Amino acid sequence: MLILLYVHVMRTRILGFNFTQALLGYTAKIVLASGMAQVDREREALYSRLRSIESDLSSALAAISDVESKFARIDGAMASLPSRLTTVRGRGYAAMGHLEKSIELLTKKWMEVSPTIKQDFYSNVQPLTGQIRALQSEVQRLKAGTSFGGAVFGWASVGRLSAEASTLRARVAAETAKINVSLGEFLGSIDAIDRDLKIAEKTTELFSFASFPLKPEESPVLAIEGKIMAKDKCDGTLYFTNQRFIFEGKKEIVLEKKLFIATKKKMERTVLIEQPIGALQEISKGRVGLVAWTGVYIRFKPECRLDETPFDVKDWEADVITRFFQYIIGGEADRDIATIRGITPKEAPTIRVIRCPHCGAPYTKEIYKGQTTVRCEYCGTAIMVS
Repeated sequence: MLILLYVHVMRTRILGFNFTQALLGYTAKIVLASGMAQVDREREALYSRLRSIESDLSSALAAISDVESKFARIDGAMASLPSRLTTVRGRGYAAMGHLEKSIELLTKKWMEVSPTIKQDFYSNVQPLTGQIRALQSEVQRLKAGTSFGGAVFGWASVGRLSAEASTLRARVAAETAKINVSLGEFLGSIDAIDRDLKIAEKTTELFSFASFPLKPEESPVLAIEGKIMAKDKCDGTLYFTNQRFIFEGKKEIVLEKKLFIATKKKMERTVLIEQPIGALQEISKGRVGLVAWTGVYIRFKPECRLDETPFDVKDWEADVITRFFQYIIGGEADRDIATIRGITPKEAPTIRVIRCPHCGAPYTKEIYKGQTTVRCEYCGTAIMVS
C-alpha cells in the first residue's frame, strides 16, 4: 500500500510540472508572435512611405522625360514637315496654299526661340536628374536593408528622403510647367499642319487609284473613303476637285475560284455620281442610318433633279468634308491652286450671254462653278464655257 501511494504522488507531480511547462511555452509563443506581427506592421508602414517617395521621384523623372520628348518631336517636325509638303506638291496637290507660309513661319520662330528654351531646360531642369537618381538608389538600399530587419535604421532616414523627394518634385513641376507653355504653342501648330498634310497625302494616294482622268485646269482638293447610303449601298471614294464632285464606287470581282474559295480577284471602280462642284447646294453633317452613324448629306440644286444623298464617313471626316466644300465653293481653293502653280488667278465671272455656236440661241440656265460645257436647249449642241 505504501508503495502504491508513493507512485501516485510522484505521477501527480510529474503531470503538474509538464502542464506548467506547456503553459509557459504557449505563453512565450503568443508573445513572440505578437512581437513579430508588430515588426511586420512597422516594416509595411516603412515600405508604404518608401513607395510614396519613389512615386514622387518617378513623377519628377517623367516630367523631365516628357519635355525631352517634346523637344525631339518639335525638332523632328521641323525637319520632316517641309519635305512632306514638297512630296505632295510634287504629286500634283496644289490646294491648301497656306501650308508653305505656315511651315516657314513656324520654322523661323522655332529657330529664334528654341536656343533660349533649351538653355533654360539644360541649365535648370536636366541637372536635377542626377539628384533624383541618387535618391532612388538610396531608397532601394533602404528597402533592401529593411527586408533584413533594419526597419529602425530605415525610419531614421525616411523623413529626410521624403522631404528631399517632395522638394525635387515641386521644383521640377514648376520649371517644366514654364517650358511646356512655350512648347505647347509649337506643338499645337505642328498638329494642325500635320493634320492638313495627312489629308493632302491621303488625297493624292486615293486620286492615284481613280478610274477617271482630271480635266485641264482641274486639281485634286480632297478625297475621302466612304459608303453611299442610297438604295444601292456601295463602298467607294468621295472625290472633290476645284471643278467637280465625283463618287466612285468600288466592288471586288472574283475572277477565279477553287473549291469555293476565291483565288483571283480584282477591284472594279465605277463612277456613280459626277457633278460640277457648283451643282452642290449644301453639304451637312448628320446621322445617316440605324447602323451607320455620323456621315454627310449632299443636297444638289433643284435643276439637277437629283435626290439628297447620304454618305457614311467617320465623324472627323464629315467635318473635313464640310470645311473643304466651303473652301472650294468660296473660291479660295482656286486662288491657292493658281498661286502654287504660278499662274494668274481667274477673275470673278461677269454676267454675259452665252450663245450656241450652231443655232445662235442663248443659254438661259445657271452655269455652275466647275462646269466646262453646257448643252444648247434648242439644238443640243455642246457649248464650251470659258
